[in-house]
Amino acid sequence: MDLKNRICKLKNLKKELQRSRQEILKALEADLGKSMEEAYLSEYLMTLEELDYTIVQVPKWARPDKKPTPYYQFPSKGEIHHRPYGRVAIAAPWNYPFLLAMVPTIGALGAGNRVVLKTSRKAPATSQVVRDILGRVYDPEEVMVYGLGPQDRARFMVEDMDFLFFTGSTRVGREMAKLAGEKMIPCVLELGGKSPVIVFGDQDLETTAKRIIWGKTLNAGQTCVAPDYCLVQKDLRDPLIQAMNQAIQDFYGPNPLESSYLASIIDRDHFHRLEDLAKAQGLDMEGKAWLQGLKFAPQVFPADPSSPFMEEEIFGPFLPVLTIDDLEDCQKIINLHPNPLALYLFSQEEKDLDYILDTIPFGGGAFNDTLTHLSTVTLPFGGVGQSGMGAYHGKYSFDTFSRKVSILKKSRKIDLDMRYPPYENFDPRKFFKK
Repeated sequence: MDLKNRICKLKNLKKELQRSRQEILKALEADLGKSMEEAYLSEYLMTLEELDYTIVQVPKWARPDKKPTPYYQFPSKGEIHHRPYGRVAIAAPWNYPFLLAMVPTIGALGAGNRVVLKTSRKAPATSQVVRDILGRVYDPEEVMVYGLGPQDRARFMVEDMDFLFFTGSTRVGREMAKLAGEKMIPCVLELGGKSPVIVFGDQDLETTAKRIIWGKTLNAGQTCVAPDYCLVQKDLRDPLIQAMNQAIQDFYGPNPLESSYLASIIDRDHFHRLEDLAKAQGLDMEGKAWLQGLKFAPQVFPADPSSPFMEEEIFGPFLPVLTIDDLEDCQKIINLHPNPLALYLFSQEEKDLDYILDTIPFGGGAFNDTLTHLSTVTLPFGGVGQSGMGAYHGKYSFDTFSRKVSILKKSRKIDLDMRYPPYENFDPRKFFKK
C-alpha cells in the first residue's frame, strides 16, 4: 500500500472509530464489565491518540534515512529505505481487547503492510466491533480478522505470514516463537511476568498509595504491566498498607463489589483460580467476592516470597506487600521471577533509579507512578527475556513493522581503475595504512 493510500485509509479509520465510540465502550462493558470512563481512557482514547500520532508522523518516518559513506566509496550516498514486510499476523489478548488489537494493527498498516488479525474469543462483543470497524475501511485482502469462530485459532496459525506479532502469556508466547521459527519469519512477543513496585525512602505515602492502587485495580488487575507485588521498607509497610486501603475506599466506596468503576474478572475459571490463591493465603473473603458478577474487592496484605500469590503472575486485584531493608534486597526477590515486563519505583532520589536500572533487567516502567509509560506514544513498549522481545508504539511500531533496505547510490562520473583486475599498478602500501 503506497504512502498516500495508507494515510487516507488511516484517516478513514479514525472517522470510523469516532462514529463507533459508543459501540466500542458498550462492547468493553459487556466483555469485561469496564465502566464507560475506564473503557474510554484506557482503550478508546489511547487507540485514538496512537492513530492521530501515526497519521501526522508517518510521512516523516517513511522518508529514506540518509547515511554517510566511507571515503573509498566516493562519490556515493547511503540510504536506508523502509519497506513493509508484506503480511503481518497479529494475535491480540482478551484483557484489553480493543487497544491491543488496534494499536499494533495501526502500526503495521502505517508501515504499509497487510494484516491478518486474530482477536480473542473471550471478548466476543469487542471482537465483533473490531471486525466491523476494520471491515468498513479495509478490503479483506488488506485486513483479515479472525476470532469469533471455533476454528479461528487453527486457521490463524496456518495463515501465510511474513511477520508475527503476539501479545499474551509466556506459555503461549513460546508456541508463537516456535511457529515463527518454523515459518522462518521475525516476530515480536509482548508477554508478561511479575512486575514489582518498589517504595523506598518515600515521604508522600498518600499520593504513592493512590497511584499504586490505580495501577493495580485498573481492569480489575488484569493488566500485563499492573503492579504484581510491592516491595517496601519495613518501617513504611504498615502506613503504606493503611494508605492503600484508604485509596481503595476512596475509589470504590465502602463496598467495592457494588461499584460500577470496578471491572469484572474475565471468566469463572480465572475467578476460581484467584479464589483458590486467596484461600491458600488465608485471606478473609467474607463479603469480598461475588461469583455472579465475577468481582473481587481489591485487597492489599502483608506477605513474603513464599506466598502463593508470589508463584505466578496474579492478574487480579490482589497486592502482596513484602518488606525490604535496602535496594539490594529488591534484586534478590525480583530475581526469583526474572525479567519483569514493568518495574515501578517510588523514591525521592534519582540515584535509586540509577541503581535499579544498573542491576535489574526489565521491559520498561515509571518513576513515581505506575502504568503511564504504556500510554506514552513517544516511548517504546516491550519486554526483555521471559517478558518478551521487540517493542512498539508510535515510531517504534513503524520501525518494528518495516524492513530496513540499504541502498548505496554511486556516481558513474568517477571510476577508479584500481578496483578492477588485473592489479598491476596497485600497491596497497601506497594507499592504505591498514
